[in-house]
This record gives sequence, C-alpha cells and structure tokens, in this order.
Amino acid sequence: MVKFKVIFFNAGGTLLQLKGTTLPRLYSRNLSKILKREISSQTVYEAFQKAEEWRLIRKDWSLFTDLDQRKYQNAFYNYLGITNRKEINGIESELAEKLEMDFVLNKGVRNLLRKLSSQYQLGLISNWDESLTDLMESFGVSDYFESITISGDIGISKPDPEMFRIALRDFPNVKPKETVYVGDEYQNDIIPAKKLKIFTVFYDHGPTGMHGHPFQPHVKGARINELSDLVKVLQ
Repeated sequence: MVKFKVIFFNAGGTLLQLKGTTLPRLYSRNLSKILKREISSQTVYEAFQKAEEWRLIRKDWSLFTDLDQRKYQNAFYNYLGITNRKEINGIESELAEKLEMDFVLNKGVRNLLRKLSSQYQLGLISNWDESLTDLMESFGVSDYFESITISGDIGISKPDPEMFRIALRDFPNVKPKETVYVGDEYQNDIIPAKKLKIFTVFYDHGPTGMHGHPFQPHVKGARINELSDLVKVLQ
C-alpha cells in the first residue's frame, strides 16, 4: 500500500467558501437588480457552465488576455440572451461595483490542517491571483503550507497538468503516486491530477458549495462530502 507524503488542496470551493452564499446565488441577486428582471441562480449556473465549456474547448491554459475575457463573458451573457457587447460592458461595470465576495474558511479547515500537518507535508494548487497568499495569511493558515502554486504567479491555470508538475517540484524526493490532491471541480482538479498519477479526492459538497455544482455521483474514485472525512480516506 502506498504511503502518502504530500497532500495538495485546491483553495476556492475547497478550503475557502463564500460567506452565506454561492457564486450562482450571488450573481443571480446582483444581475436581477441590474437587469430589472429575475435571473435565477440555476440560470446563472448554466450560463457559467457555457462559459466554462468555451474555456475548456480553448485548450490554452495561459492566463486570459483581454480578448479571452471578453469571449468568456460573451459565452456567459449570450446564454442569458444578451448579445450586445456595449450592454455587456455596462453590466460588467455595474457588477464590479456591486459584487462583494466575502470569503471564509470552510468548516473545520483549521483543525484539519493542524491534524494533517503533523503527518504530511501540505501544499496549495489554485486558480487565483496573487492575493490568495495574503488571504490565507489573514485566516492564520498559510504557515501550514510548504508549497503554494497560484495561477496568477506562474501564468497558467488548471486544468493544465503543468500546474501540478510545478507544485511537485517543491517536493523533489516525493513521487506523484505518493501525493494526494483534494479538489471540488472535476475538470479543473480531478482530471489533470489523475493524468500525473496523483491520488485524487473529490470534494463533492453539492449545490451549497461555492460553485453551486449539483452532486456528481458519476465522478469515479475517492470522494468526500465533508472535509473532515478526508482523514478516513487517507487511512
């Protein structure tokens, strides 16, 4: 039986959540006010899925250029029936003023990291900007991580397997099969980690999770519905 030495975590949606809401609910509330018509959280979720489909088809995991960002927005808003670029720009400007993303540590994260750090080396692999380091420091958990790999620092993003290869370089004496990756997004987290023979744990916390995904029973392999269950999986 393989003895694991390193555990990597995703950040947003895994260790961090939005306080009292999800991305679809947050956007639903604000878009409904801006557009003066009801935009359900389910519709917002589906619009995000359309935008993500475009991103995955693109198969270029470098950070978005301004043109890429506009195309991503187009995929999102087109699903909502909005095709005029000038209107999209106006909505995005209003959203920038109204959207407040208040991140909090997921339930039990501090205790989990404290417990795991006594047995394993820990790392972060996340699609985020450079502010993630300060955010984790503000929650008092950054010292638990011996490796932090952020897309905004290295210029590429998940699901590029290169992000995982870069993170693994921080542990030169550890083989990929001796590492674990815990993430809540199948396409961004589970698929690329599996390609490198990393043991994956899918955090499937359903529609109450940050991204609002429905439960995904089709995802094969180890899964948890609560982060505290990770300890049992590792045993």
